[in-house]
Amino acid sequence: MKRYLLLGLLGMLFAAAIWTVFPIAAYAGLPYMTYSEDAAGRYAPSPHGFVPSRIIDGFRNPEHVFIASDDQLYVADTGNNRIVQMDREGRIVRSIPDSGEHKEPDEKEKLRKPEGVFVTEDGLIYVADTGSNRIAVFDKSGSLIREYLQPNSSFTPSNYMYVPSQVALDRRGYVYVANKGGYQGLLQLTPDGQFAGFFGANKVASSPLDRLKRKYYTKEQLAEEQKKLPGAVTNMAVDRRGFLYTVSRGMNKGQLKRLNSGGSDLLNDKNFTPPWAKRKGTFSFQSVAVDADGGMTALEADGGRIYQYDGEGNLLFVFGSEYSNDPRFGLFKRATGVAVDSEGSIYVADGELGVIQVFKRTEFGELVQSAAKLSEDGRHEEAYTLWERILSHDGTFDRAYRGMANAEMKRGNFSESMGLYKLALDRQGYSDSFWQVRLDRMTRYFAPVILSAAVIFASLSLIKRLLRRRRKGPASDMHLTRVLSPWNDPGLPSWRYAWSMTILIIRRPVNSLYELAQTSSVPPAFAALLVIAGMAVKIGGLAATSFLFEERPFSDINPVSEALTFAMLWFGWVLANYMTGTIMKGEGTFRRVFIVNAYALVPYILFTIPLRLLSAVLTLQESGIYNALLAIVGIWTFVLIFTASQMVHNYNLKEVIGMNAVSLLTLACFALFGFVIVGLMVQAADFFIELGRELIDRV
Repeated sequence: MKRYLLLGLLGMLFAAAIWTVFPIAAYAGLPYMTYSEDAAGRYAPSPHGFVPSRIIDGFRNPEHVFIASDDQLYVADTGNNRIVQMDREGRIVRSIPDSGEHKEPDEKEKLRKPEGVFVTEDGLIYVADTGSNRIAVFDKSGSLIREYLQPNSSFTPSNYMYVPSQVALDRRGYVYVANKGGYQGLLQLTPDGQFAGFFGANKVASSPLDRLKRKYYTKEQLAEEQKKLPGAVTNMAVDRRGFLYTVSRGMNKGQLKRLNSGGSDLLNDKNFTPPWAKRKGTFSFQSVAVDADGGMTALEADGGRIYQYDGEGNLLFVFGSEYSNDPRFGLFKRATGVAVDSEGSIYVADGELGVIQVFKRTEFGELVQSAAKLSEDGRHEEAYTLWERILSHDGTFDRAYRGMANAEMKRGNFSESMGLYKLALDRQGYSDSFWQVRLDRMTRYFAPVILSAAVIFASLSLIKRLLRRRRKGPASDMHLTRVLSPWNDPGLPSWRYAWSMTILIIRRPVNSLYELAQTSSVPPAFAALLVIAGMAVKIGGLAATSFLFEERPFSDINPVSEALTFAMLWFGWVLANYMTGTIMKGEGTFRRVFIVNAYALVPYILFTIPLRLLSAVLTLQESGIYNALLAIVGIWTFVLIFTASQMVHNYNLKEVIGMNAVSLLTLACFALFGFVIVGLMVQAADFFIELGRELIDRV
């Protein structure tokens, strides 16, 4: 027996040593993943920023938690009709109202289903006494000193139901009340309880159809429409600077807001919906807390996840989850309230389990919090070493590259900051650094480049004049016209004729398309080469686009897929155009439709890659110029395709508009049928593969 006890003791000592030397090993078995957000807005796994440390129990349906400036914890113990005050270790200091042996609270002091609590700097305790339809105020000793009932005001709706669920105060002493179902916003009361207005109301999301209805419907028709109400504010918090933070349900964006004294959202109505939200408008926060540095911690209404943002609304961490069967440390059944103490630990109330789970920061979480705060305050150089340490923990943490890039930019190392911004996928920062690099190069090389260009231009002009004197001008011009104009030389070889038409399609598009629609001199093989060139330009254009203007990295693009998509779309259009023209008495044969639509791609082929290369010398401030030039090429190509249909089928304007509309519909039908056929083929292939596997297993 002693032998087994000795072995057990040695095992416990060994486990304790492992825990001390390698504490991160304890985090490996957490029942949830931790994510962060890169510059592109994508959620990516990251090391844990918080881990569960302890549980405080003894509650019944706790709905809200609040941490005062002295780190005292106040819990709205709704099921027990009380407010519980606890110290940092989780020991109960007192309950409000006091129900001890020597004091029985009177009827007025009793709370009924309180759901919110707020404690001022001077120790006054404001309670949203939901069941009693009031705000009850207690002093430091726990005695009731004031209550705020429903204010009498002609500015409140006649059917307004005063059911406070949350309460907060600003620095002026004004009281803000979150009312259950209060879509009008927060009820604002003066310190003496008078109605001061509604604050921070959300706006109703309006669709284009709703705007049309308001414009053309009569009052009777609008009255019959179902009214759309804005999302109701469910929870709020106040920071040390006096900003009011609110969270709301049923919002497509602006689920979390930071409001100034005028009610304006300083987070610019940001959409905080994560990528795993089921559908638009279903993601909501349940509660919000703000730490001393202005960081925001929000609790998801459904899903039990905790979201932590910096003061600018950038996601630092998201972690936690709900459980459906067995309770596990770090998971929630019904998360109801969140609070943050001075050390950054997070307290989360679980209304279903009647407990409060406490999460402490890891070393990685501490580094991220400190570096984010330094960067937010503009102290980028101090944050640089912290971001480097963060990258030693997680080399894919994009925010660290951005923080280091900010430091390099502040130092004036713009080339280095460009590389770091690119690693962080931060296009705005990259653009700002590139603007400085470009300005420096232009300042340094502008004069030599302009002087060299002037010398080259003057030399070419002089050479041209000398050549004109030595040649006979009119004869030379006639020779050039014969080479470029097929109408002056109908006997040109077919491939030479086809090549000359690619030049004339730019100079005289209408006449060229008409000639192509009537002639048989262009080989279909040459038209096929134009389509292949279009496919190559599509891929080359994507490769040539600079980092600032690319939709996604070229390494993430499948060139074969892009080329096939281009070819299938173009050929589908040709086939649809030919078939529609045949039905609508068009004169174009398939060969001629094929050829004229191939030549319509010439502007796209000639100008796309030069414009894409131009993106390498532009910043985001010149994106309007870049996009306008690309749009011109696109419109030019579209107009040529439209004109080609008119010329090849010999239609008037009205006929060609209708014919192209039907062709587009036919192309859409091709796409739909193609998806159906591919889906059936995939299912058939899966069926035969599974059948073959089953036969092999049985044999």
